[in-house]
Amino acid sequence: MSVTLQDFTVSYGRVTAVDRISASFPPGATGLLGPNGAGKTSLIRGLLGLVPPSFGSATILGRDVRREQKLIRQLIGYMPEDDSIIPGLTGIGMVRYAGELSGMSGVDAMQRAHEVLFLSGLEEARYRKVETYSAGMRQRIKLAQAIVHDPKLLFLDEPTSGMDPKGRLEMLELIRMIAGRNRISIVLATHILVDVERTCDHVVIINRGKLLKQDSVGEIRRQYAGTFSVRVEGPKERFEEVLRSRGCGITPDGAHRFDVRLPDGGRTELFFEAARDSGVQLRRLLPSVQTLEDAFVKLVGSDRHADS
Repeated sequence: MSVTLQDFTVSYGRVTAVDRISASFPPGATGLLGPNGAGKTSLIRGLLGLVPPSFGSATILGRDVRREQKLIRQLIGYMPEDDSIIPGLTGIGMVRYAGELSGMSGVDAMQRAHEVLFLSGLEEARYRKVETYSAGMRQRIKLAQAIVHDPKLLFLDEPTSGMDPKGRLEMLELIRMIAGRNRISIVLATHILVDVERTCDHVVIINRGKLLKQDSVGEIRRQYAGTFSVRVEGPKERFEEVLRSRGCGITPDGAHRFDVRLPDGGRTELFFEAARDSGVQLRRLLPSVQTLEDAFVKLVGSDRHADS
């Protein structure tokens, strides 16, 4: 596993930002998904030793995050969410400096800096001062400095933040290309679900510092296969009784809406038969989950209801 966590906890005084998370991040591209304030950045900072974990344990590439921080930092790359440019340096100077901090010689760091700036689409701006860069260019320079030393694992915290639509798509394509080389595993922390769907094979979903779900993107979709979002007008309770009598599972989703899981081999005609037999009118009948975003909304909604 690229990353493993066991009861991993990060607190700021009395505020617990990451609450006893136990999870595994497999090799490849994994999305660390959650709404703003879910604890994604705190989790990464705790793993990298930027804030001390208050409880639990974790490993990165088999190395203990408490005892082997120096070695871990040589093996990983980190693209922070915050603007982390160094005013006064050119693009090539900043990336070269990051390479030297990672233990590369000056000659090797300079050569590699040219390579990753070309890869990042900044070859024409490499001799400009970084403080003159646009928001999108600053995201690219942060990615370049994170991969200059050819890390085995790359942490990306909101990598498309502040980018226009064209730049965002180009950044996602670049991330896909890096992950596709099979040499660098990626942990992509974001609240933008489509970014995860386009780049990642696995996902770890957190909310309010707690783990909600971890699985492959395809498996999460599969788990909701055969589940439909239904809204009716009329004697709803009678409609539910008929569905249950025919082997359906029902989960409320509001006053007149609910999710219905068909039994094995069940077909959508069952809804129309149940509506006829119970005297209701079907107003909505759609697959409950069509995208990762649909699954995410349901998971986060269930988490909120559990504490209410």
